[in-house]
Amino acid sequence: PPEMTATVVFLLLSLLRMAAATGEWCPACGVATLAPAAQRDALLALAKQSILAKLRLPGRPSVPQPPSRAALLTALRRMRAQRSDAAATPGMPRDGLQEYELLSFAEAGSSTSHSVHLHFRFSQEVAGSTEIQQATLYLFWAAPGRGAQPVTVRLLQPGPAGPNMTVASETRLEVQRPGWTTLDIGAAVRSLFGQATPRLTVELEVPEDWGSPLPSEHSDSHWPFVVAQARARTAHRVHRRGVDCGADSRMCCRREFFVDFKEIGWEDWIIQPEGYHMNYCAGLCPLHMAGIPGLAASFHTAVLNRIKAASAAAAVDSCCVPTQRRPLSLLYYDRDSNIVKTDIPDMIVDSCGCT
Repeated sequence: PPEMTATVVFLLLSLLRMAAATGEWCPACGVATLAPAAQRDALLALAKQSILAKLRLPGRPSVPQPPSRAALLTALRRMRAQRSDAAATPGMPRDGLQEYELLSFAEAGSSTSHSVHLHFRFSQEVAGSTEIQQATLYLFWAAPGRGAQPVTVRLLQPGPAGPNMTVASETRLEVQRPGWTTLDIGAAVRSLFGQATPRLTVELEVPEDWGSPLPSEHSDSHWPFVVAQARARTAHRVHRRGVDCGADSRMCCRREFFVDFKEIGWEDWIIQPEGYHMNYCAGLCPLHMAGIPGLAASFHTAVLNRIKAASAAAAVDSCCVPTQRRPLSLLYYDRDSNIVKTDIPDMIVDSCGCT
């Protein structure tokens, strides 16, 4: 949002002015010298900006119609069961590609005596940067009456040339008793993520004498939903370990800082966790500490140290920076009231070192 951007810009300009006045151009040094209240405001603003940017959200989403608690709990239980069967969890795999788990509840569409339409919307921010690995449709059938009932499930997508819908797939079922049915819809959702408006429509064709084959209330715990697993197209960086701060530490080290989502007014769209330890780096970096193994040592650092040693005019102060970060596991509502589970990379500072 504009007000957040203005706040962050103002804080960064303040740090630059402070650095210019003292001759220090390391941002960590500037943060450390701020008054406690201003330092806290700067870190909270940075946390907000980082979360929104890495979720590719232009601003904090408003959730117009979140699903009922009963429907949410039922869907999350089934997500966990499916995850256990697949022996996999969303997060940060070894290849460095961020993974997402999306939970989208159906929006009721038009219906007749023999057909029902359900709509599933997916966030453009996620759809535009990920590839679908797997997607499953969950449908709970009401009592079918006597004998088996034939059902046709069609997956519809917007046509490439206009608003008309095209049939992506068609499945015929025999429903004999009330209960859950799952359908693999990975191919349809995968092709959907390449479109400008990622919306999937499910058409259920049922016998006219069945009545309503699905729960009649959106608040019902058995409301239809889709679970999809996706993977980002680009990897994140991996960092090295460093040193924690002690009570009287003056050298470069990691300081703890907790971000409370309720305090910043984000508890309405972030389901879990209630907050996280963001942490930050602060402290002095004398020339002799730069390039020490374990303290952000690199070829670039070694070259920079030789330049410093060769020319006092070219001397550049070493800076205290994060050398290792880990992801933040987040369960949240997106702008379409879908529930997304992902691990946001590089959100928790684990250690610091000198460049």
